[in-house]
Amino acid sequence: MAVWVRRGQLVDPGPRPVRVNLGSALVVAPGWIHVDASPNALVAGRGKTVQRLAHRLTGSDLSLDSEGYRSLLNEHRFVHHDLRYGIPFADGAVDFVYTSHFLEHLDLAAGLSLLRESHRVLRPGGVIRVCVPDLEKAVQFYLSGDRTRFLSYFFTDGREVRHRHRSMYDFETLRKALGDAGFVDVLKCEFAAGQTPDLERLDNRSDETLYVEGVRPE
Repeated sequence: MAVWVRRGQLVDPGPRPVRVNLGSALVVAPGWIHVDASPNALVAGRGKTVQRLAHRLTGSDLSLDSEGYRSLLNEHRFVHHDLRYGIPFADGAVDFVYTSHFLEHLDLAAGLSLLRESHRVLRPGGVIRVCVPDLEKAVQFYLSGDRTRFLSYFFTDGREVRHRHRSMYDFETLRKALGDAGFVDVLKCEFAAGQTPDLERLDNRSDETLYVEGVRPE
C-alpha cells in the first residue's frame, strides 16, 4: 500500500502504536509506515508492469528477484514524500521514529530540522532511534591502515548523487544534535537492542553503524 503526499498534506497514521521509518529505502518491517522519496515508494501498490520496470531501472536490491521486490512493496505501508519538507504527521501522532543511514545524507542544518520534526510528531514519551555511519569507527579504519574503507564513509563513485554523504556523526555530535532538537535520555545502543520494536528486522550494517536512541520528554 502506498500514499503519495503533497507538500503540507498530513497522513492519517491509523491506530496506535504508530511506528514511522524515515528514509526507509527497502529496509522495512510489518506494521511500520515507511516514508521515503525513492522510486520504490512511488511504485508501491502499483501494477506489476510498473513495478517490474522500476526494479530494472533502479537496480533496487538485486538480491531480490522481481517477484520478491513486488512482494516487499505491496505487503508494507509506504508514504512517498521528500523529508526535506518535514514529516507528514500531526503533532504528537507517532509513538516511535526510526531512521537508518539517512541522516548523513542531509547537511547538518537539514539534519537538525529533521530531528526537530521527529520531536514534533512524537507523543510525549515517544522514542526516536537514529542509526548512522559511525565517524569514530571510520577513524579507526584509517588508523589501522584501511584507507579505502575510511574513504568510503565520505565519497562514492559518483554514479548516484543522492547517495553521497553530506554530514558525519560520532556519538557526542549526534547526542548534541538530538539534545538541541529537544530529546532527553539520549543513549548509545547496541545492534538490535533498545526500546524500539522490530530491531531484528530494521537494524543493519552492524560493523559500521552507530545506534542511538532518545526520548521526547513527558
